[in-house]
Amino acid sequence: MKKPQLSTLNHQYTQKANTLIPYEIYLKYSTQKDTSTIQLQKILSRFKNNQNRILDVGSGDGSYLLQSLPEENNFEITFLEPAKDLFKTLKTNIQQYSNCKAINETFEDFHAENKNKFDIILASHLYHFPEDEYSIFLSQLISLLEDSGTLIWIERGIDEVTDFKKRFKSMLVPSRYPEDWKPRSYNKALGILKEQSGNTELILNESELRFPYEENFDEVIALVEFYLNIDWISIPIDIQNEILEYIEDKGGVLKEEEGVIIFKKEL
Repeated sequence: MKKPQLSTLNHQYTQKANTLIPYEIYLKYSTQKDTSTIQLQKILSRFKNNQNRILDVGSGDGSYLLQSLPEENNFEITFLEPAKDLFKTLKTNIQQYSNCKAINETFEDFHAENKNKFDIILASHLYHFPEDEYSIFLSQLISLLEDSGTLIWIERGIDEVTDFKKRFKSMLVPSRYPEDWKPRSYNKALGILKEQSGNTELILNESELRFPYEENFDEVIALVEFYLNIDWISIPIDIQNEILEYIEDKGGVLKEEEGVIIFKKEL
């Protein structure tokens, strides 16, 4: 029997199912982005009457921040996105905005060359940064803030999706994900920022992911691969059934939590 295989592909952005990539399927069945957008808009509304310079690190196509902006704001926005395909879409998405510019660089290169400071830095769901480098990364982000500037760090919390990932990754690939493995969450960044000179606030967003059993089973599989990053076809049948039973026991719904850390730098 073939052993479970960690995929060499990134299941977030490849292997389309019904013309949608897995991340798009996730957005189709999760309320997370809508909840997160509403919360970020509330946070940014605190600053809308001031002229603020925003840096969006790892901005993707820019839609998250653009959809979160309060009306009649005075923000000047710099979008930073290293991926060429996403950057191309980002350029298209911001071309109608005179107050936006986009930079196609890694954060490391940008930090080394940049001479500007920002009033607000948005760092949202940056899973490509290893957790063991958070201290360095967070210090670099803070160094780009103006005096009394604000860092907004957003990351998944500890929820039913976390439990799902831990349970089945530990079962399928124990050499890489032992039973004491802890999926990443906002807690590590929160602990580091609480030790910095500044004020730290935590806001929790609650949302849910609904698995489309009746609509499309292929998309259920795409969602499982999205979270486990393991090819479904390589998973033993008995564990496939256990995965499906787990989801069914939850009524096809997994509760999600997201942590929004707001760090205000002090002089």
